Amino acid sequence: MSEGGHRASAREADAARTSTPSVQPSRFAELEAYRGVAALLVVVFHTYQYSREGTGTPREVYAGTPLHLLFHNLEAPVAWFFVLSGFLLFLPFSRAAIEQHGLPSSRGFLIRRAIRVLPPYYLAILAVWAWRFSGEGDQWRDLIEHLTFTQVFDRVHIFWTIGPAWSLAVEVQFYLLLAILGPLAYAACARLATERARTVALAVGAGALILSSLAYKWWAGVVARVPREDFPVYFGPLAKLDTFALGMLLAILVSVFPARRRAGGATALRLAGVGLLAATFVLRGDHALVDLYFNTLAGVAFLLVLASTTLGPRDSAWGRRLAHPALQALGAISYSVYLWHEPLLIELGQRNLLIRMTPGAFPINALLLIILSIAVATISYWGIERPIGELRWLFTRKGRLDERYPALVGPAEPGTDARTQPRAS
Repeated sequence: MSEGGHRASAREADAARTSTPSVQPSRFAELEAYRGVAALLVVVFHTYQYSREGTGTPREVYAGTPLHLLFHNLEAPVAWFFVLSGFLLFLPFSRAAIEQHGLPSSRGFLIRRAIRVLPPYYLAILAVWAWRFSGEGDQWRDLIEHLTFTQVFDRVHIFWTIGPAWSLAVEVQFYLLLAILGPLAYAACARLATERARTVALAVGAGALILSSLAYKWWAGVVARVPREDFPVYFGPLAKLDTFALGMLLAILVSVFPARRRAGGATALRLAGVGLLAATFVLRGDHALVDLYFNTLAGVAFLLVLASTTLGPRDSAWGRRLAHPALQALGAISYSVYLWHEPLLIELGQRNLLIRMTPGAFPINALLLIILSIAVATISYWGIERPIGELRWLFTRKGRLDERYPALVGPAEPGTDARTQPRAS
C-alpha cells in the first residue's frame, strides 16, 4: 500500500493572517485544487497497484514502458500532502513568532484539527473494520491501533483496515508536534530583537528538522540497511518529517514576503518543480539513493510549485485555473476521496463488481474508481464533514467554548427590562 492524502484547512492560515494588522488579508483558496488533484492521483496509483498479473512477484501493467514510470511513481502526492500541511498549519505560528503578535492557541489549534479530521476518519475506520470483522484477535488490536493513530508503529497492522490511513496517523502526530513547537518558537523568537533575526532562527529550526529526517533515512537505508519491508521505519513520523518541515520553511518565506511576486519568477519555479519530479520518476528505479529519498525529492518538487502559487501573483492565468469551481469542489471532498477509495477498490475487486483484477482492465478500473470515489466522497462531505465542521463555531480561537449568552453589563436599572440592556462585548 502506498501513502494517502490528508487535508489541512487553508481557512486556519487565513484566520491568523487577517488577525495580524501588518499583513494584508489574502486567501490561499487556490491550494484546494492541488489537494483535489493529488487525491485523484493517489486513486489512480492504487488502481495501478491492484491491476497486476502473475503471482509471487506480480508484473505491473505497463512494466518496461514510459507509462510505468508515471503510474508506478504516483505515490508522490503523499509528500505533497505533508508539504501542504506543513505550510498551511505552520504559517500562523510563523507570522506570530516573527512579528511577536497574535500567537495562535495550541488548544484551539488542536480542537479545530480534531473537528476537521477525526469524525470522517473514525466513521470510515469503524465502518470498514466492522464490515470485515471475522472474530480474529488481531482485528481488535488493529482497531485499537487505528483509533489511537499508532498503526504506523506496527509492522503487521500498519496497512490493515484502510491502508492509506497510515499517513493520517503521521499527520495527527505532526499536529501534536506543531502544538508544542509553535509556542516554543514564539518564546525563542521573543528573545531576538529584530524580525530578520527571528526569521533566520525559524529557518534554522525548520532546517534542523529536515536534516534530522534526512540523516535518519540515511542511517536506516545506508548504514543499518533496514529492509524496506520494515514499514514503520520508512513510513513513520521521523521518516516523513522532512516533507512536513519543507512546508514549514515555505511558511516562513511567505511570512517575510507576503506580497505576490512577478509572474515570470513563478513560471520558472513551476517548471523547475515539474522538471525535478520528472527526473525523480526516471531515475528512481536505477539509483538507490533516489529511491531512498524519493519522497523528499517529490516534496521539494511540489514545494517549488507551491512557492510559485503562494509567492507568485494572485491574478495570474495559473491562479485563475486553480480557482476553477470544479477544482475547488474536488479539493473540498479530497479528504473523503482519500478515505474511501481503497475500501471501494478492494471490496468491488474481490466481489468482481465493476472492478476486475486483470491488467487489461486498468484504464476502465481507474476511471470507474475515480467516479465512484467522487460520488461517495460527495455524500460523505455533505453528510458528515460539512455539518460536523460547523462545530468549530462553538469554540473561540483559544479553544474554549464560545459564550453565546454573555452576562449583562451591570444590574438592570429599575423599571427596565433586562433583555434590553447592552451585552458585554
